Amino acid sequence: MTMSTASLRTLSIALGLSLAACGGPAEEEPVGGDTTAGAEVVEPEVPTGPVRSHVSEGDAIVMRLDMGRVRSSAVSADIASLVRSYPAWQQLLGSSGIDPVRDFERVLISTPAGGSSESARMVIAHRLTTERVREAVLAVAVDRSRAPAWRTVRGFDVVDWPAPSTPPRIVVISGPRELIVTSAADLDAALEIAHDHRLRREGDAVVEPALAFEPGVIATLVATEMSDRIRARFEHPPERFELVLRDEAAEGAEAQMAIAARGIYADATAADAARAWVVQQRDFYAGQMLVRAVGLDRALRRAEIVAEGEVLRLDARFTEEEVQRVLGLLAFAQMGGG
Repeated sequence: MTMSTASLRTLSIALGLSLAACGGPAEEEPVGGDTTAGAEVVEPEVPTGPVRSHVSEGDAIVMRLDMGRVRSSAVSADIASLVRSYPAWQQLLGSSGIDPVRDFERVLISTPAGGSSESARMVIAHRLTTERVREAVLAVAVDRSRAPAWRTVRGFDVVDWPAPSTPPRIVVISGPRELIVTSAADLDAALEIAHDHRLRREGDAVVEPALAFEPGVIATLVATEMSDRIRARFEHPPERFELVLRDEAAEGAEAQMAIAARGIYADATAADAARAWVVQQRDFYAGQMLVRAVGLDRALRRAEIVAEGEVLRLDARFTEEEVQRVLGLLAFAQMGGG
């Protein structure tokens, strides 16, 4: 994942009036006449049709993350620690001083069909002030002996993100508390949608439809394309994969995290074969010494794995303690320990 930030600026729609010259001398104007006769009034632009989205049907991967939900989760500290340690965040944000968990509210990442993670477009709803983000961009630029070159494109403040990436990333201040991270090739398309949102936005409201989360949802993922590296991990890779991570904490009940995964296959035969393989893999990992030692074997064996027609469905729930152990294993693996 590629990540970046830039400054913010409150955007407003200006009304322009282009006045043409009026007729004859003032003393010849009829009493009570229209003194603006002949003037051309430019009407303010208004949005038409449904709200446009930065997510299209042709996108290969769409990921959404509710950082506000992460912060309020019962295991917020554990999730935050894992997110902050992710190499992509560290490499991109670097010396900016921006913390993705503390400073971001919601994140949308969409990758076009046939593209790579580097070609993804990001929409970030955040909590930062304009001054703070500009300071962050400057800090990263100075750290690389560069000067940030802010410019205005279609009324939006735009800057080349100083940290290196392939392709180079561009940051757009698309709203009072919103940023778009994109590439030069994608900039015009991103600004078209940002313009539609600007016409509809009231205050610092989030307009992007894909950033509207259902109650309790922490993260979602939809993938219709997988890299060869990812496909190699599955004996029966699905044609489409969907995942939802939900915080199911209830008053008076033990906090739980629910994972709902769906694999869509060409037909029921393929889904049945995939189910048999997933069950085999589940049993294998549940029997591993390290998994048993941290008590995760019970959570794995509780998981429901069902094939329904061409859909393979996996539903699992983890207690707060089990989630902490899962995150601990992920951090251990990320550091090269497994």
